[in-house]
Amino acid sequence: MNLPNKLTIARMIAIPFFIACFFLPENVMFTLCGAAIKTKYVVAGIIFILAYVTDTLDGRIARKYDLVTDFGKLMDPIADKLLTAACMIMLIGRGLMSTGNRLLPVYTVIVIAREFLVSGMRLVAASRGTVMAAGALGKIKTTLQSIALPLVLVLGPFFRAIKVPVDFALLTASVVMTIWSGLDYIIRNRKLFAEPEKEAA
Repeated sequence: MNLPNKLTIARMIAIPFFIACFFLPENVMFTLCGAAIKTKYVVAGIIFILAYVTDTLDGRIARKYDLVTDFGKLMDPIADKLLTAACMIMLIGRGLMSTGNRLLPVYTVIVIAREFLVSGMRLVAASRGTVMAAGALGKIKTTLQSIALPLVLVLGPFFRAIKVPVDFALLTASVVMTIWSGLDYIIRNRKLFAEPEKEAA
């Protein structure tokens, strides 16, 4: 098994440890402007960031050294989606975001629904021998998520204390991009799902 695939597997193995962080004791690591920054969320944020770093590394290594495999094509996006979904689900009901915590379930459903839709489209396209490439909007969406979610985890209470909802703004922007990129994906690939013409008798 090559290095990119090992990094993908490591990212998937990290997900249970990431989830386990949410059940650690409520110890405060430090305070910022009166906001308590808890150890378990800092650890979870570090794991999340490291996992996204491996995502960047495995793709670059695979392309640079021609190590792209079918396993990587399948498991790499699955690992990314699982990590994002796990983070958003675990954040629900914890009140970590500086504002708009009631919107988190809605945001989570939108993000997961988009990933199911896109994954389903890719499977249909693959069954017809077509590869559906990721678009620029999808990459922007992923980048925003990778920034917003650790900010919510670690600094949400701080942004609430200073009344500057940076985390909420970035997460909302990522959800907007989730919807936009999903629609763009459907529009760009709509011809693949048109009914095939019937052959003349």
